[in-house]
Amino acid sequence: MLECAAMLMLMQELPRAGAKEPSAGQILVATSKSHDPDLARSVILLIQYSSEGAIGLMLNRPNGKAFEGGPVELGVRTLVRARLKPEGAERIFGDVYMYPRMVEKAGRVYVGYTGWSAQQLQDEIARGLWKVRAPDARVVFDAQPATLWDRLKP
Repeated sequence: MLECAAMLMLMQELPRAGAKEPSAGQILVATSKSHDPDLARSVILLIQYSSEGAIGLMLNRPNGKAFEGGPVELGVRTLVRARLKPEGAERIFGDVYMYPRMVEKAGRVYVGYTGWSAQQLQDEIARGLWKVRAPDARVVFDAQPATLWDRLKP
C-alpha cells in the first residue's frame, strides 16, 4: 500500500503525457502556487526555448523608463511591434521582435531576464507553478502592465 502511494506521488510530479513543450513567444503566468520572491505574481514572455534552456522577460514590472526583465541583471533588450522585420531584430512571434540592446525606436526596454534549464521549466509547469498562454502581442504591449498579473492570473 505504501509503495502505491509513493508511486502515485512520483507520477504526479512527472510532466503529463502529451503535454506540450514550452516555446518562444508563449506567455507564462505565475500561479498562486509560486512563492519564489523573484517570480511570484509575474507574467513572462518566453523569448527563447531550446533543449539548452529558456529565457524570458517579465512583462509586468515597469520600473521608470525600463522594465525589470528578471532577476538575472545582465543585458538590455528592446521589444517592438512591426509589420516587417526591423534590421538587427529577432522575431519572437507574429509581429513582435526583439533587439538584443536598447534602441531609440518606440518599444519597451527590459533590463535583465529570467532563465531556467529546459527541464527545470518543464518541471515547474508540470507542478502547476506556471500557466502557459498562447503568444499575444496585446499582452506583451499591454497599456497597464503593472496590473497585468491580476487580470491574467489563473
